[in-house]
Amino acid sequence: MSKIGLDLRFWRGETGGLGRYSRNLLGELLKLDTKNNYTAIITPADEAEFSLTAPNLTKLVVPIAHYSLSEQRRLPKILNEQHFDLVHFANFNHPIFYGGKFVVTIHDLIMHVFPTGAQKDSWLRRAAYRKVMNDCKRAETIIVPSLSTKKDLVNMLNFPAAKIVVTPEGSEEKFKVATPSAIAAVKAKLNLPERYILFVSRWERYKGLPALLEAFETITQESSDVGLVITGKPDKQNPEIAALVKTKQSMGQRIVAPGFVPDDDLPALYSGAVAYVHPSWYEGFGLMILEAFSAGAPVVTSNTSSLPEVVGDAGLLVDPKKPAEIAAAVRRILSDPKFAADLRQKGLARAKEFSWAKMAAETLEIYKKVLG
Repeated sequence: MSKIGLDLRFWRGETGGLGRYSRNLLGELLKLDTKNNYTAIITPADEAEFSLTAPNLTKLVVPIAHYSLSEQRRLPKILNEQHFDLVHFANFNHPIFYGGKFVVTIHDLIMHVFPTGAQKDSWLRRAAYRKVMNDCKRAETIIVPSLSTKKDLVNMLNFPAAKIVVTPEGSEEKFKVATPSAIAAVKAKLNLPERYILFVSRWERYKGLPALLEAFETITQESSDVGLVITGKPDKQNPEIAALVKTKQSMGQRIVAPGFVPDDDLPALYSGAVAYVHPSWYEGFGLMILEAFSAGAPVVTSNTSSLPEVVGDAGLLVDPKKPAEIAAAVRRILSDPKFAADLRQKGLARAKEFSWAKMAAETLEIYKKVLG
């Protein structure tokens, strides 16, 4: 029996994919493993959403924010006091002075490839990022969600390939094809058009929003009844993206921005879309693709980074920097109902090839190997 600490300080729902990873990792581990003792390390902001219980689970609440000085100065002492046999940091940010045995998950290199905001403007933050990321090489094992991320770590940052293990992620059970009544309800609740293209992600340039907006303008020339739904909140670090969306709306384009959409509404939102379009320049995995597949939405996404790994032949791959390609792919779906239906079925089948349970089982094997 070993004592394993999991740094899950991204637990709360507002953290997006990192939160999904944290919640599903621990939830599935507790189903698989009743022998080892687990300690979930969370913050006060996470505690309200933390409801898991198990005989071999302990909760440790620490008032230590991510990417903070306290993370480096105070967290090592807290971890040492727990006498863990192994700590799993569920994101790259970890205390570089922690000397215990640990594994780390690196989801992507977005902060390296597309730095934004304070990190982009501050040499100190850039230096801190490089220091913490480089220290991940000390880990017993480095977990990544895709072969693409593994290659990036090796090629861009000279990580040792032998230490890196790929554990693909999955789609939660809640993401499934919604009933017509559920779709109608979410359309009414969010004031959506009857037919809409969907984008679910952060409002950042590298997510491909400018190209999608340009493509949408072309699409509506032939399909004037189709709207574009952009979820999420404008990013304070990318005000030009929000300004661009507002400009397009002021020109009379049918663009709906409902803000943050809770998980309870997301499956129906995906299911009701005529197409889910994700023209991101870079993703470490692409959970939104699997969620769209699981909910029965035809998918158009990028031919870059990890996205082809996730999509396989179940969606349309385009150059994310070419609005004409994005528009052509969406128009094909809109104009050919049989083709759209085939994509939906392929997506549903593709999503079943991935699961959080499988990811957790592979992670547990890593723990066992590290613990000997």
